[in-house]
Order: sequence, then C-alpha cells, then structure tokens
Amino acid sequence: MSDFYNEDSIVGDLPLWSDKEAMAVLDKIAEAHSVPIDVLTELVVLQRTRQHQERAAGIYQRIEEILGRMD
Repeated sequence: MSDFYNEDSIVGDLPLWSDKEAMAVLDKIAEAHSVPIDVLTELVVLQRTRQHQERAAGIYQRIEEILGRMD
C-alpha cells in the first residue's frame, strides 16, 4: 500500500484503505473499470474534507478536475 493512502490523505483510517485484502479488491475493481485508484482516493478525500460544509460551493468543478485526470 502506498504512502499516499495513509500519510498524505485522510483515508488511512478507513477500512477500505487500511485493510490489505479490501484494498486488493478495490484495486481489482478499479483496474477492471479503468479507474485509477488515486482518482477514487482523491474523490473520497474531497468528500471527507467537505462533508462539514453546508454548501457545496465549487465542489462540482473540483470533481470535474479530478475525473478529468482519467482521460
């Protein structure tokens, strides 16, 4: 498991990122659908950092930027 998932983001506490077997399943599914795991991670990080906000100002643009890296 990369340091990106634990140290540089806020997903290291999530079972999906901290459990090796769960991460292997996520990697397999992401690969089958041609979705880079870092894109999924960044979307989860975005959601977790914004979940306390009442308004989602600017979030759609940020989601588009993240998903745009898949092209």
